[in-house]
Amino acid sequence: MNEPSPYQTTLPQGPAVIPPMTIGMPPEVNVLGIMHLVFAGFGVLGAVWGLFVAIAGNPFLKMMPHNPHMTAQLDAQMAMQEKISPMTITGSILSLLVAIPMIIAGIQMLRKRRNGLKWSNIYAFSSLGAKLINLILALTILIPAMREMSEKAMSGAHLPGGTQNLMSGFMAGGVLGGVIISCVYPILTLVLLNRPTPKAWFASLER
Repeated sequence: MNEPSPYQTTLPQGPAVIPPMTIGMPPEVNVLGIMHLVFAGFGVLGAVWGLFVAIAGNPFLKMMPHNPHMTAQLDAQMAMQEKISPMTITGSILSLLVAIPMIIAGIQMLRKRRNGLKWSNIYAFSSLGAKLINLILALTILIPAMREMSEKAMSGAHLPGGTQNLMSGFMAGGVLGGVIISCVYPILTLVLLNRPTPKAWFASLER
């Protein structure tokens, strides 16, 4: 029986692979888990407020004093809100639906559960889909309604030529810019949490 020689050297086997769980939670998981819950809370509050305004009207406009100089502007704003109420209701419902996987993802991530990544991806893709719907609604309903409101509110004012078109362009740019900026967080979520280190860490966790 051949026994290993005491003079035989042992070749290094390379660095040991450390299980992801022993490394600790990646910082982006902890930060995004908290932000998921915070943004979901704001989303739910905004959705509830949007539904209330669409159904009962804006109470702040109703409480404003009747000023003859502001009557045209107030009437134009109230007419616009009535016109965009279907869009407001749709956007609020979408916000509530998106908040559900966002809350689940935040809780599961902070509890160190494997399916936190799955729910976070569900949130991100559903959020981007909802924003696409909101963009279409903004182009077809909101921007035309804002242009009509501006025309009614400024009907008696003597403005230089092209001013109305310039104001409409600024309003459209603001709406579209807001939709684009709102896409940053779900895209950032997809990029940060689907990198190799966070994915390996999630894979080492319990379901």
